[in-house]
Amino acid sequence: MNRSRLAASLAFVLLVFSGALAQDPKFIKIHDGAHWTWFAREDQFREHRADIEAMYSYADKAFEALVDAWGLKPPLSRYTLLVMDKPGGGFAAGDVGEAHAITGEASPGIGCSYDAFFGEAYGIKAFWAHVLITHEMVNLFTGQAVSGGWPVDWWANHRSPFPLMTAVQIEYQLVPEIGVHHLRQSEKDPLVRMFMSLKNQYGWAMFRKAFRMAVQDGVQWDRFGGNPSSLRTNYVAAYLQMGAPEDISPILTGLVPGFDARVVADIVRAHQRWQNAKAGSKAYEQNRTRFLSGSYAAVK
Repeated sequence: MNRSRLAASLAFVLLVFSGALAQDPKFIKIHDGAHWTWFAREDQFREHRADIEAMYSYADKAFEALVDAWGLKPPLSRYTLLVMDKPGGGFAAGDVGEAHAITGEASPGIGCSYDAFFGEAYGIKAFWAHVLITHEMVNLFTGQAVSGGWPVDWWANHRSPFPLMTAVQIEYQLVPEIGVHHLRQSEKDPLVRMFMSLKNQYGWAMFRKAFRMAVQDGVQWDRFGGNPSSLRTNYVAAYLQMGAPEDISPILTGLVPGFDARVVADIVRAHQRWQNAKAGSKAYEQNRTRFLSGSYAAVK
């Protein structure tokens, strides 16, 4: 091949390559809210801008309502909210890759599919945007403000009755018609009914106290066996029990997989023995290490 033909061929390849790059969708930052920095794919944002912008205020209000409900602030004042470029679903993550690529920094936050902002359900526009943003916000908060690794079989992930219950409570407060329809989708789930029962009987106070104690103790659920595991389940249940004003085992028994009221009572007593030791003493530190590693039976 002579030089002129080679040059022409290379120019053609570069032109095609440049055209492909120019057509690649680009993510951009679209908004800095009070509590969320929003990102979206540029072309999708242009097409659905009004519908996406209509959710800015709700996301901030939901954040504030959740902080007020739990009395617990996450470590950051602003998180990432990604308008996902794929239809259907949402997520919570310790680092949203599309945002990280723009900011160059770890970007914990949530994602909500782009079609949720303009689609309708139950005659309500953006029904799924409200539901997904609220639900995934709860998942983000529990991981960021308390601990990751909640039991996947009765708290969140494989089954998500606690985030659903909490999201419904926030929706009742801000957009009641959405909360009503959201709950109806899963109200036949016995675990959803269980969490609704706990909230109705004891209010947010039980959850606030349980979360606050877990944070103060330095709990990390991943230290307590596999996920799921009976040890992890009973540690989480023990903190709920310590947050409650009375015995909640009748509510949990038969519904929470792996729950054992006797084990929970033993964990609660071990926690009391740890806390009764003089702060800073050798016994206190030994008991702390034992308890937080899952060796509650070894706490003296």
